[in-house]
Amino acid sequence: MTLFKSKNYKKGAVRTVTYIAREKDKTWIFGAKVRRLSQHSQLDARVHWNDKIKGIPDTDGYYHIYQNHFCRSLRRKPNIIFKKNIVMFTHPSWSKKYSKTHVVWGLNQADYVICLNSNIKKMLIEDGVRPEILKVIHIATSEKTFYPHERTGKGVVGLCSGFQIRKNPDLIFDVVKNMPQREFLLLGSNWERYTKFDELSALPNFTYIKDMEYEKFPEFYDKMDVFLSPSILEGGPVPLLEAMMSNCVPVASNTGFSTDIITHGENGFIFDINASYKEVIPLIEEAYNLNGNIRSTVLEHTWTNCSHKIDTLFNT
Repeated sequence: MTLFKSKNYKKGAVRTVTYIAREKDKTWIFGAKVRRLSQHSQLDARVHWNDKIKGIPDTDGYYHIYQNHFCRSLRRKPNIIFKKNIVMFTHPSWSKKYSKTHVVWGLNQADYVICLNSNIKKMLIEDGVRPEILKVIHIATSEKTFYPHERTGKGVVGLCSGFQIRKNPDLIFDVVKNMPQREFLLLGSNWERYTKFDELSALPNFTYIKDMEYEKFPEFYDKMDVFLSPSILEGGPVPLLEAMMSNCVPVASNTGFSTDIITHGENGFIFDINASYKEVIPLIEEAYNLNGNIRSTVLEHTWTNCSHKIDTLFNT
């Protein structure tokens, strides 16, 4: 069935909203996002969990936590095109099933597309998404859940991610191996798939915590002075914001929203995505010597503020 929407079609006021995510998202960051955003919304908001994006309820508006979910929603429930749709675009992940052409077409059916950083917005404009529907919102974190702590100069260097090649595992390995004087703590999943994992896990200054429940993440950030984010490609990453809210000094690659929330040398450090460990290690040491309240620089990025921005878009 093909539905055609007149250019003059006006959508009504939005009072009820469904946040759409998969069951498998519940225990990871996507799940945390939709729970927090819906809880802090001033609209009548709920979360719909379904791995195949089926059974979407009838509401005035829909928030799609991932661009591919929206494309699937258009197939499952085509008449949502007549409702208000907001889509979060994390980072490009084109595939045979969700090609660039397919996803860009889908995004152009939305009322708004939330870009997690300025670079994503520029990229989507170049790819053909309508500029007027693109809004940069750096998602959020909880200022209450991720409480501040004092850096001691002896805290660990923390990392948080599931294993993927874009997470730059070889750089992580090189940094850990060549900084025996510092302790490293990696929180994540599937790192056993890394070809050098046995060698990495054997290093005496490295600890791996697998599949920690999201509610326990604050305990992880409480142990660190410095947070290392070495990815080659990101939309956020959200753990970077969580670490900064916890008053950790970030040392991050130039991707995602790192340059939007970090001023190099003031509240953290930025390095090029192609940097070697020889360039990153000095920045980590500088981070240990950086004074100041890192948390204060990201306090605007709370779930309440973010959710209210989204509420406003639903009725704009």
